[in-house]
Amino acid sequence: MAYTNAQATPRADIYALVQQANADFNKLFIADQVLPVKPEDARRGIYMKANLAAAELLNADAQPREQGNGYARVNRAFSTDTYDTQEYGLESIVDDSYEAEVNRFMNLEATEAMLLERQLKISYEARVANLLLATSSWSATAITRAAAYTTANVASTDPASDVDNAKTALLKQGCIANAVVMSQNVFNRLRRAQLMQNQIYGVVPRGNNQRALPSEQDIAQALGVETLYVGKAPKNTAAKGQTFAGGFGRTIQWSKDTTGLFTPETYRSDERRSNIMRVRQNVAEKIIDNTAGILITTNYA
Repeated sequence: MAYTNAQATPRADIYALVQQANADFNKLFIADQVLPVKPEDARRGIYMKANLAAAELLNADAQPREQGNGYARVNRAFSTDTYDTQEYGLESIVDDSYEAEVNRFMNLEATEAMLLERQLKISYEARVANLLLATSSWSATAITRAAAYTTANVASTDPASDVDNAKTALLKQGCIANAVVMSQNVFNRLRRAQLMQNQIYGVVPRGNNQRALPSEQDIAQALGVETLYVGKAPKNTAAKGQTFAGGFGRTIQWSKDTTGLFTPETYRSDERRSNIMRVRQNVAEKIIDNTAGILITTNYA
């Protein structure tokens, strides 16, 4: 059953209003796209993993067999990993007198729910960014960029070559990269790299400061991937690395305690003569395949 009690009431009506009112701001976030949400009934649990070495996933072990002889055999071993969801939440006091005062201007509960959810999304985005940019999240060694992504190096920065090197490293682990993840700052610098623009538009004469800027779709096509994820949330602008990966992780949501990725609720606090608005989530962000991603150190400046 979903979480319920006599005092805290899940507010599906407010949640719907929050999603509509918050539509433009939601476009800033990519965390739930990079780590898709997977609801689970159990708050913590175990899942099976087949690692490259122990499960002999990349071994070329097939041998010729003579008549009457046995076939070559493999000794496959599977391992396990665990998850443990953590609850996050924020509350806001909606005082009766203040609500009565501003009610003619706006729905105060809906506004507070929107702002609380926004803060939770920023925290969620930051956790996912930190997870993706941690060298400990990936088994492959980070790729060093051809040239630092600086204004001075705009003519020599070669993002397509950097990505090709990363994709080749992933191929050695049996993974075909289908997505690139980067911050807005890195994207802004990358789309101005002359070698990237030449690859997209061709080498044509240009006057001073006469340079077309490619879109996210243009960059994705030039890099040879299906999707380009650009984190635009304010908290995420400090993420100066790029992660190249596919289905490498999930946001595991404890579904028996929540009604969605973000759950808005209200309860009464008579001692404050106020309604308390709460938005919370119960999740674990997990890298489930550390061979499916690799970092490129951009030395962004």
